This record gives sequence, structure tokens and C-alpha cells, in this order.
Amino acid sequence: QWYQRRVRHPPEQWPQLVSLIWISIPFSAVLGSCLTLLWVLVLESPDLPHYSAGCVVFAVCAVMELLAEPPHVYLLNKHFVRSPIIVEAVASLLQTLITVAVAHYSSSLIPFIIGAVIYSVLYVIVYWLIYRMKKSKDDQIFYQLSKISVSPDHASLTVSFLKQTVLKQVLTMGEDYVMTFFSVVTFAQQGVFSTVSRLAAIVIRVGFKHVEDSYYLFFAQMLRRGLPSDQQGRDALKTCKETLGNLLRFNALFGLVVTVYGISYARLALLIYGGEGLADSDGPWLLQWHCPYIAVCGINGVSECFYFATMSQLEVENYNLKLLPFSACFLLLSVALSYIFGTVGFILANIGNMAIRIFFSLRYTAQYFGGMETLYRTLPNIPQLMIVGVCGATALLSKLVLELLNLH
Repeated sequence: QWYQRRVRHPPEQWPQLVSLIWISIPFSAVLGSCLTLLWVLVLESPDLPHYSAGCVVFAVCAVMELLAEPPHVYLLNKHFVRSPIIVEAVASLLQTLITVAVAHYSSSLIPFIIGAVIYSVLYVIVYWLIYRMKKSKDDQIFYQLSKISVSPDHASLTVSFLKQTVLKQVLTMGEDYVMTFFSVVTFAQQGVFSTVSRLAAIVIRVGFKHVEDSYYLFFAQMLRRGLPSDQQGRDALKTCKETLGNLLRFNALFGLVVTVYGISYARLALLIYGGEGLADSDGPWLLQWHCPYIAVCGINGVSECFYFATMSQLEVENYNLKLLPFSACFLLLSVALSYIFGTVGFILANIGNMAIRIFFSLRYTAQYFGGMETLYRTLPNIPQLMIVGVCGATALLSKLVLELLNLH
């Protein structure tokens, strides 16, 4: 996130920022090796062929994808915000097609391993091809080792963001770690939960992720990090205030639409996505609970992208201190709710996690703008709520009618 602020730095600081990006590759290689050994040698392994090879390949793919980080940051800084969408679309489409094709001839993990390799290779290649087409003659992201230097200020803020990323990873993917380390559910239940979660994640990635990335860049360029609102430009502040309010309202409405239709058509979606085996399991029940989770994810993503684009380093550190005990409480809550409600307990814990993060970021927003006006713009008006309510009732009625027809 810090790298995307390069447009506000003198050109001579660009090599220092690029150096930080390249340092992430050997760091990730060491971390990936340690975690792979943990997964293969220490944790309980499912009775699947090629499981150990899969762990190694996925770790290698994660490190490989970091090779695309320098052109990714460069393209964002040059305002080529469509490039990440193109890259992910091309890589994901070919990964899916090849995985499905290989799955007809091979079972177990082989199709997914091959798909992961295809995705990572295409991800890196397409990013570098776009970079080669878009870059100007004077721009560089390669430097001699003797010229590599890192600014202490940049390094300090990067470490703060790294700590924040680890804590947010625990909060975002905490249920996966709980299931892996504590074995609170069976491997079969983990499989259904993971499949449904991946389906719900498609909506988050397609509907929210690129919007959040683009508007993080927008807020970071319009407002100067660490300065209070009374020291920002009046026009820039007004524009950001209106934009943030409209974004929050749009994501709130989008989340409501997903919820009202998802609750009614969860089984139909899983029937199309995974067949009768998935549709007749606990999958529909889990997907129904994922729908309100998607709604709160949309609001949280936009509110946090403004939060992180304007916070000073001291505020980042204070936020990390708040996340530390909260992460521990979230993991304990996930374990407790999973024993009471099963896999649904993980979703309930995630909804609570997102709600509290929304509270922190919206409180910061209200303090930053000196009032609640931006937050009031987030709330859908009565006509919008009525339309969503009618749509939800119609969807529920159509579901009941179809179920009655199937019974007869």
C-alpha cells in the first residue's frame, strides 16, 4: 500500500521503493519454506495422494507471483487501474479451463496443482507483458545491487504494514487456521465449507476487490497521509467526502441485494456450481449465512481503504495494537462458536469481526470529517429499502412455489 504513494515522491526515491518490493521475494521464500515444512511434517495430513507435493507447489506459486509485484505497483502508479483486472481475468479463466480439462483424466489433487502453476505463470507473464507495453523509456524497476538502498522512513512504514497484514490475515482467514490446527470439524466438513467459501469469495473478488484497490489509490493521491482534514485542500476534501459516502451506499445496497437473493437461491447456486452432492449437504445453509457476511465485507473494504490511505505511521501502529488482542479474541470466539454451531460458527465469528472493524474505521472517518454526515449517506433511503424488500419477498415466494411443484 505504501508503494502506491510513489506519485507523491521525488523521482530519486523510486529506486528505494522498488528495492523494498524486491526484498519481499526472498523474505517470502524463507517464510514459505518454513510453513511448508510445518504443513507437511507437523500438522495432520488428509489421506490424499500428492498432498505433500501440493503443499510445496502452492508455496512455490505464492513466491512466484511476487515476481509480478514490481510491474503491478508501477502500473497502478501510472493509473493503469484496468491492468490488474485484465491480468486476473486472463489467468483465472485459463486456470479454470485447464483444471476442468485435466480433472476429466485425473482425480485427487493433480488438476488443482496444475491449475495453480498455470495461474501463477500466466499471472507473472501477463503483468510483465503489459508493463513492457506501457512503460516509458525513463522508467525502471531494475537496479544494480550496488545501487539498491532503502529509506529508513519507508522501511519503518513497511514494517508497520507488514504487522498489520499478519493480523488482518488472522482476522480474515482465521477460520481456516482454526480448522487446520485444532481439528474442530472433519475433513469432509472442511471441504464443504471451503468450497462454499470459495464461491462466496468470487463475489467479493469480482464485486469489491478492484473497486477497493482503485479507490485506495484515489484517496491516497487526493489527500496527504497523516495530515488532519483542516490542512487538506478544500476541493479534494469535498470530493473524497462525497465519493466515500457514495461508495459506502453502493456497497451497502449491493450487499443487501446479494443477501435477499442469496438466501432464496443458495441451493440452486450450489446445484449449478457443484452438483447434487454439494446442494444436498450443509452447503446451502452455509451459503445463506455467507450472504450477510458478503454484505459487511463490502462496507468494511471501502471504509478501511479510506482509513489506510490517510492514516499516519503512528495511527497505523496504534491500529496494530488494537488488532493484536482482537485477533486473539476472534480466534477464541471462532473455536467456541464452531463447537456450538458447527461450521456456521466460523461465519458468525467473521461477521462479528467485520462489524467491529467497520466500527473502528467509520469512527475514524467521522472524526476525520468532523461529523456524521458521510456516515448518514451510507444508509439506503426508504424507497431503496422497499424495492430490495419486494425483490426479496418475490425471490422467496418463487423458491417456495418451485419447491411445491417439485413435491408434486
